[in-house]
Amino acid sequence: MTRKRWRGPTPPPSADLFVQPVYIADRLGLTGDDFERYRNLGLISVTVECACWEHRDLNRVQCRLGNRVWEAMIDSEGTVVFEATTYLRGKLAKMCRD
Repeated sequence: MTRKRWRGPTPPPSADLFVQPVYIADRLGLTGDDFERYRNLGLISVTVECACWEHRDLNRVQCRLGNRVWEAMIDSEGTVVFEATTYLRGKLAKMCRD
């Protein structure tokens, strides 16, 4: 008996990220190929919000991998205006709070 693994909808194409996937992969400590592979497996959650705040020319991108969350505000030209990496739990999360 084989068991099929449920897979959600396919991840958005890399062009929808507003920034190169290799850049995000580097921030998460991965290679570009690993980033794409983990996205296809559903291990990396990507959220893209287009011009949703008072600054209409900024887009928000959030990537989650395990306990790591990378967030960025990206302008219409693809330049990262603000970025932050957060660790949700574990040793590094305690170090960030101190």
